[in-house]
Amino acid sequence: MDEVRMAEIMPDLGASIVKVSSDAARRFCDQGQSFAKTISEWNMEASQFVSHRLARNSETLGRMAKCPSLPEMFAIQNQWVRDAADDYIKQTSKLMEVNSRVMGGLLGSFGQIAVQSAEQARSSTTKVPMRATS
Repeated sequence: MDEVRMAEIMPDLGASIVKVSSDAARRFCDQGQSFAKTISEWNMEASQFVSHRLARNSETLGRMAKCPSLPEMFAIQNQWVRDAADDYIKQTSKLMEVNSRVMGGLLGSFGQIAVQSAEQARSSTTKVPMRATS
């Protein structure tokens, strides 16, 4: 009796596992592409920021080198500190947005895969007709 029931369940269970695995693999590939795009965006943001700050630092050093007085040099330095702080705050915000997309995508897709896998496994075991035993 148990052997007959297992024989009925196994083909459906095997097909269900293959379908879930296929769906998971497809989602994993999609997620990988999205992740790579987001990481590329993160790298581009970081590169642009470093280039911008290097240019601003160089400009500030040039202005400081031409200062005729110490008070003017301190004024330029104070402005550089304010500008740098503003730039770092803005860049941190941009990178946090990118990071939240990465994490949201990862957590969202893994959660979605787990829920759908559980639902498909549950539905495949409930579809097996019960055989009457005598």
